[in-house]
Amino acid sequence: MAATGRSAKALIDARVALEAKRLLVHTDLSAAAIGHRLGFSEATNFAKFFTREAGVSPGAFRE
Repeated sequence: MAATGRSAKALIDARVALEAKRLLVHTDLSAAAIGHRLGFSEATNFAKFFTREAGVSPGAFRE
């Protein structure tokens, strides 16, 4: 935390969100499939996480 001013969880969440964004832009995978690939057991959990991190839903981000 001293080096970045952010917690380990915040850094990991940012990295997962970045990978989700990459997959949404560069693949045709569904949001549910992306969530599963990133370790979310339920699509709704991924959608909530993504919306919290990115400020928009996965579908809106992809558009």
